[in-house]
Amino acid sequence: MKLFSLTLLISVACCLLGSCDGVVCNVTDCEHFSYELFVVTGDVLDAETTGFVYITLYGLKGNSPEIRLHNDWVEPYKGSDWLLEFLRGETNIYHINVTKDIGRVGKIRIKLRKADRVKKKRSREWSEINWYLQEIFLIDRRLRYARCYPFYNWLRIKNIYRQPPVTAFLYPSNGSTTAYKVTVETMNEKDAGTLGKVYITLIGEKGNSPKMLLDNDGEIEFQQGKTNHFNIFTKDIGNISNIRVELGATKQSPNPKWFLKAITLEDITRKFKQSFLYKKWLTTPANKRVVSVQIPPSN
Repeated sequence: MKLFSLTLLISVACCLLGSCDGVVCNVTDCEHFSYELFVVTGDVLDAETTGFVYITLYGLKGNSPEIRLHNDWVEPYKGSDWLLEFLRGETNIYHINVTKDIGRVGKIRIKLRKADRVKKKRSREWSEINWYLQEIFLIDRRLRYARCYPFYNWLRIKNIYRQPPVTAFLYPSNGSTTAYKVTVETMNEKDAGTLGKVYITLIGEKGNSPKMLLDNDGEIEFQQGKTNHFNIFTKDIGNISNIRVELGATKQSPNPKWFLKAITLEDITRKFKQSFLYKKWLTTPANKRVVSVQIPPSN
């Protein structure tokens, strides 16, 4: 509690002095002009990077400073002295504050450079720094919009001793993007949890979202009496009329069952919530590996 209070005090003091500009701040409300970034590293071989990643936001009214994407709580990678944040197939979340209004963000510049401490080991592993960036999702809660900036490409530094940093520009995809916070509650009954895979599809007035896996790396989700939170993104499909929930088999659970209590869907950009109460078992039939249900809103 003391550590949190000290962190909060320092963050507020920095904002009052105008020194939060150009840093990643863990307190999201300490600046008027703040952005949430979801940085997705692709799920391809050797997609992770040992380099430092910097970002610059280009808005209609100006640009942000160049900001390094870094969270202090990241632990060393597999017992080494490397602090890898951008691991294969993972999503990293950052809260960025700037001291001026740059307006709606039109494009993003990414820069990759070698870390300050580079092992002088002449091998392919340490002489090259590569990163496969899949996409970046940006949320501006003040202006209430979200955008997806796809990339699906490599950033490569082939020689860390001679090559300068590499940069790339990301542009928003066609069409607007909506960000949702999904809260899933499992009933507090015996054996109510599941080790199966849970997917969700949003059914809206303008169409349907893709089927999305609800999964947070490093967590054991959907346990008895527990509540889990997820962030998902999809194209604008309008007002949600139903959701489809699918439970699939895994190696640990070839015939899964799950006692789902409720799902709450929060439209982050428009600050609108919907509840989908279920309170029933989902059980896969003996001859099938999946079961799905469609749930209407309860409010």
